[in-house]
Amino acid sequence: MESEYFDVVIVGAGLSGIGAAWHLQHKCPSKRYLILESRNTLGGTWDFFRYPGIRSDSDMFTLGYQFKPWENDITKHIRYGNRLISASWSSEKAMWTLTIHCQKTETTTEVECRFLLMCAGYYRYDEGY
Repeated sequence: MESEYFDVVIVGAGLSGIGAAWHLQHKCPSKRYLILESRNTLGGTWDFFRYPGIRSDSDMFTLGYQFKPWENDITKHIRYGNRLISASWSSEKAMWTLTIHCQKTETTTEVECRFLLMCAGYYRYDEGY
């Protein structure tokens, strides 16, 4: 199986993953990155739990961005419906090998990267926590 290569792979397209991607592309624009998202949309837990009429009592500084994700081409780096199955580190190659399952095609692929950033959160969507 031939692997794709990225400098950074971010797991999760929620608040943390999108924020990490924005900072990465602005501070390290030469780095090639990928975001893996097991669901078919971004936003993570904040998108998953929607309650009519509910509002957060947190200030928007902590639950918002200073940028607009949809205006910074972040979404073109997201692979929706792709779940990380395993991550294996090779000290010899100084690289991660990731096994990824694509839900749409029911195929498994491999991706290699130098840096793996886990932004998957604590909630397990398929079983709850």
